[in-house]
Amino acid sequence: MVGPIFAWRKNGSGDMELQLPENKVPNHPDNEQLAKRCSDDDFFPLDSGRRCTDVLFLLLIICSWVAMTGLGLASMGVIESEYIKQGDPNRLVNGLDYHGNVCGVTNFVTPGGEDVINLPKAYPMPSGFFVCVESCPSTNNFDKFICEYEIQHDIDATLSAAADIGGSGVVESNNASKSIYLFYTGQKQCMPLIESTSFLGYCIPNLPLNDVLLSTNGTSNQSDVGSSPLTQEKDDAISNNATIINGTTAYNNASISVSVTAEKKATSRSDVFDMVMADVHTVRYVIFTFGCGVAMTLGILFLIIIQLPGLLSLLVWTMIIAVDVGLVGAGYYTKGVSATWEASGRPGNEALALYYGSYALYGLAGVWCFVMLFLRKRILLAIACVKEASRAISAMPLMTVFPAAQVLSLFAFTVVWGIYMAYLASSGEIKASCMCPIFDQGFAGVVDAKVTLAPTPADTAMASNSLGSDSCDEGCFVYKELTYSTNTKYAGLYMIFVWFWTSQFIVAVGQLVVGVSVSQWYFSRDRSRVGNSTFMKSIFLVSRYHLGTAAYGALVIAIIKTIRAILSYIQKKAAKSKISLAVILLKVLHCLIWCLEKCLKFINKQAYIQTAIFSYSFCKAARIGFFLILRNALRISAVSIVSQVVLFIGKVFITVASTVSGYYYLQIHFGDQLNSLMAPTLLIAICSYAVSEMFDEVFGMAISTILQCFVTDEEIFEPNTRYSPSSLSGTLDATQQKYDNKKSSSIGIDQ
Repeated sequence: MVGPIFAWRKNGSGDMELQLPENKVPNHPDNEQLAKRCSDDDFFPLDSGRRCTDVLFLLLIICSWVAMTGLGLASMGVIESEYIKQGDPNRLVNGLDYHGNVCGVTNFVTPGGEDVINLPKAYPMPSGFFVCVESCPSTNNFDKFICEYEIQHDIDATLSAAADIGGSGVVESNNASKSIYLFYTGQKQCMPLIESTSFLGYCIPNLPLNDVLLSTNGTSNQSDVGSSPLTQEKDDAISNNATIINGTTAYNNASISVSVTAEKKATSRSDVFDMVMADVHTVRYVIFTFGCGVAMTLGILFLIIIQLPGLLSLLVWTMIIAVDVGLVGAGYYTKGVSATWEASGRPGNEALALYYGSYALYGLAGVWCFVMLFLRKRILLAIACVKEASRAISAMPLMTVFPAAQVLSLFAFTVVWGIYMAYLASSGEIKASCMCPIFDQGFAGVVDAKVTLAPTPADTAMASNSLGSDSCDEGCFVYKELTYSTNTKYAGLYMIFVWFWTSQFIVAVGQLVVGVSVSQWYFSRDRSRVGNSTFMKSIFLVSRYHLGTAAYGALVIAIIKTIRAILSYIQKKAAKSKISLAVILLKVLHCLIWCLEKCLKFINKQAYIQTAIFSYSFCKAARIGFFLILRNALRISAVSIVSQVVLFIGKVFITVASTVSGYYYLQIHFGDQLNSLMAPTLLIAICSYAVSEMFDEVFGMAISTILQCFVTDEEIFEPNTRYSPSSLSGTLDATQQKYDNKKSSSIGIDQ
């Protein structure tokens, strides 16, 4: 154990500043004001010298959450507001009937006296339109029907009149009611009761509609209804033979026989879904064990494996050589294809283009080889950084599960945010529209034409304003559009901005925690003392001192993302207006903003590491991190190449090994109990891939932190006082020797 190398003292203004040893001159001006903390133990830096950073931005993000809550409560009606209308998420998910009424929401009274607000489900007609019903049918019943409101009212009135003249017994015995229903089903205005599943306010039939379509055919037979005073159209329908295609429900001379052949023959999609869910439920613990537990264990095993002597170097150089060989092979193949096309007399300049393309590939291979040879020493440094990062994570394995806590935090926030957003999004004015394809003989293709139906106000009973099914022709469909006030649009934009800010804040907190943990591991004389307790302490340090810095960095990215969202909205509007130049300019601008976002994310990452090591505020950390990148550009390039190779190998290893082992386990122990191994195996693959992504996020941040710790170690400390691990010592010594040689040469010239 060594004593403190740096000490704190107060300057003239009373602020704490670093006091360097007299015999130590930093290699770079940025290091003259390093905010380090040292104490009598062997950790550098410690919490003794840390201070709260960027507190203002922590207060701002808290205020943004309070404002978001206020908007959400106003849209829910808990807080009265004259600027934000109360919403109802049912207006978003519930279906529209053929009048444009929202089932269960619109206060519209049908001709039969039912209020649509009491009919929350949308049931499909053969035409593709919907009518509102109280509940979805739970069984198939081809003797009962659901019809459009006006048709149902007409049928009821007609049958009532017939019963008054001939008696209800005559009507029932002659099956007049069923004949009428079958006729209107043939007109696609009625539908028999089909067992349906309720989904987001819609009734989804469990049988394909093609199996229950009805048609009418046959000859007139007026004796079927006797003296029934039905119209000639309905009399014809009664006398006709009615047949349910594939359902084989036939009506002939007052005799109806029902067969559910279609139900027995149909392979329902819900049955497949039920089988999949049954398989998943049976092996749910196996999916969780292999998808999460085994995947995390394999991640730790991967970290241990790459620490084996020579293995990581072999993997990295093999991948680098494979890229060069691949480029040469692609060039050789392209040149061969070019020769073949030229010999066969292929028209055009394709053969010539391939010929030049082959030499372009050869050139890329040469450039790649030259760059890798130029970076070879820095690649060795990068390999050493990766090894040390793997050792750091292995010492604190709890670090690998921290992203799961981040995901849960983001999920919890998104649930609350989503509820507020649903109420806000449903507070607009609903407008029913009809979308119909128009075939223009003068043009090739189909042009979508939109016809806006007169809206039925959601909160007012105005039956006179609703339109019948003739307002939207067959082959078209009715959908709803919501129009919003200016205040609601700004509120929605603010909600999107808050989500961007919060999600990036959660990511930044995770990066800071990893940075503090790894830097504590690096600047420790006795690394055997570093463990999960160090990681837990790092969480406390970040929560206590640096949440403001995380909020500041997240704010920068959130602003960029919000600008991108606005540009996407404008681009969509410009595309509809068919202004080609504007669309092209917006796409270019969107691409530039995307590149800016990537650059800022990279700078933010370096800034978080500077804050983790030195407790800098965000602006200062970003500045120092930026110049650190500039003066170590080649090192960072090499580390980026190597880290991407290693992270890719790790991702493939974790995902494939977890999935394959899970598949064989399921096959051996559950092969006879499952309908199929496909769904459980796919879920294992998805879960293990998600775990590998979280693992890569932690590992990548750890590698970047090790590199910055390495640079700090190199620039600040004398060779005999450095903290560099053994695998980095050789690189540091070589760098120092090179620096000393240059210094000696300069002295000799001066003399």
